[in-house]
Amino acid sequence: MDAGIAAVLGAAVGTLGTVATGWTSRSVAKMQMRVDSMRERRDPRRSSYESFASAAVALHTHLEPWITFGRHLERKAPADAEPWDGVVYVSQQSFKDGYVQRAVELADEVSRYGRHVILDGPAGLEPSVTKVSDTAGTLVSLFRIMQTLHQVADAEGRSAMAYNPSQLPDQLKSLEQNVRTFLLQAGAALDD
Repeated sequence: MDAGIAAVLGAAVGTLGTVATGWTSRSVAKMQMRVDSMRERRDPRRSSYESFASAAVALHTHLEPWITFGRHLERKAPADAEPWDGVVYVSQQSFKDGYVQRAVELADEVSRYGRHVILDGPAGLEPSVTKVSDTAGTLVSLFRIMQTLHQVADAEGRSAMAYNPSQLPDQLKSLEQNVRTFLLQAGAALDD
């Protein structure tokens, strides 16, 4: 009987060992699949986050020289001694060829890459993506108006408009801060 019990116990231990090994292998396989799945989701997210932030920084870099310095050069000196009211007269001819178009293209890229970020998720990034996209759109609204005016310009192709760009430096700073906030939130989303 002792030999029979030993044989049964040996078989039971062998079966338990096989079950434990199978369970462990299955658990390891599940963890590996989970890690692979997370990596597959993380890499496209990281790519879309980088593209979005890069587009916003490119827009900032493109607009900064004009907003910081150039907009002051275009103001008309008042005929009398009245203080300057902040209005400048701008037209597409005020800028180098392609400057206005490039600003609009960059803002459109910010918007397009922002949609990619929202699709890639997580949903918690949507408010900061929207802030960056809206600020980018506000910054180039002048240029979009200029393009429209240029299409209906006089026969010589001239059109000008009065515009008060005094809010542009604050909007440019807001774009920079919104991108920084987005990057912090995107980094945290990638870590989760």
